[in-house]
Amino acid sequence: MIKVTQNGAIRWRSYYWVYLTAALKGKFVGVQDLGNGIWKVYFRNVFLGFFNERELRNKKSNIRLETNLV
Repeated sequence: MIKVTQNGAIRWRSYYWVYLTAALKGKFVGVQDLGNGIWKVYFRNVFLGFFNERELRNKKSNIRLETNLV
């Protein structure tokens, strides 16, 4: 479980940020490893989206959840 910050993002691996939504600030979300750096994000039983951990290393772009990585 990871807590969503006041700006609506989660801190990933103590260094990277993934934006979810400001509506979830202060709430906890769950993450599930799908392999190859792909992670699923859930709030309770609601699927929120995916993020690719490999894209986090590129600091020039902001990372947001995606609903389709194909």
